[in-house]
Amino acid sequence: MSNSLQSSTERWSCERCTFRNEAIDLTCVMCYQTRTDAKDLPVQWEWRANPDQWIPYDLPSSAELEEAYQRKETMLSPTRGFFASTPDRYEVRFNYATPRFQQYNMNSGGTRRMRRVANDDNSILQPIAISEVTNEDTCIICLDGFQDPNTTTPDQHIVKLPPCHGHYFHRMCVAGEHINPLIFVVSLNR
Repeated sequence: MSNSLQSSTERWSCERCTFRNEAIDLTCVMCYQTRTDAKDLPVQWEWRANPDQWIPYDLPSSAELEEAYQRKETMLSPTRGFFASTPDRYEVRFNYATPRFQQYNMNSGGTRRMRRVANDDNSILQPIAISEVTNEDTCIICLDGFQDPNTTTPDQHIVKLPPCHGHYFHRMCVAGEHINPLIFVVSLNR
């Protein structure tokens, strides 16, 4: 997880309520508006506030969660970012088979769902076989046609987003270095 957002030390102003937030916060601490440049991160970890709202963890917490995910740990007692102020209070459990991730509050016994949002995540960018598209289908972003994945590079493979019906993309067009596919999912669900 490396980009200019992660190395910034400047506070940022929320576009909704104008509150000045710490550089490590991906959401406004007052209104929970996600900062615009969070879309540039290749990976974000989020917690489920309610059935319709997912809130990103701060940068240090997200980095720690991603490191544990990459090491395929099944349990983590997080200590960075938000979790630094409450050591030994939370436990994160990773179930890679489902993939279902949970944050447990060791004091109250409460749980929160968590999710990983990344450009390499096939639960967000669902692969599509060439046989499922027609000659008339084009990438909604670049408007180019599709080719057999056996003759192209992985960034040209055909994908779709879960809420899209009949709209397809080249993987790189929707999950490029500076694009977060979740932004498209949120926009399409509104």
